[in-house]
Amino acid sequence: MVNYRVTVILKLLERNWLPGEVPPLEKIQGVDMVRPEDVRQLGDFLKERLERVASMMELLQERGFCCRGTRRAVVLEGSQLEAYQVKNLLQEHGFAPCEYEIKLEYTRQWGIM
Repeated sequence: MVNYRVTVILKLLERNWLPGEVPPLEKIQGVDMVRPEDVRQLGDFLKERLERVASMMELLQERGFCCRGTRRAVVLEGSQLEAYQVKNLLQEHGFAPCEYEIKLEYTRQWGIM
């Protein structure tokens, strides 16, 4: 018998950036001249990002996932859905693969026959 656990990691302040994208936080960290529009862009990004994280959480919690928080992310764990089912579910609801990480852990249990 094989048990599995799916872990979904939702980063709060960032996401997996595509090539050529500049994270809004990098526009203000360690920069000599910070512009007000850069701070506004960061605020807009964070507002949208946190709303999307909350939506993904609701979607997965409805399907039996447990949720816990870390310093920089929300971590959901469950065994009701396989990893590919989680990916399909999130994509069907408009979430791109760069917005989350999915990890799958299998555990083999040996029984006595």
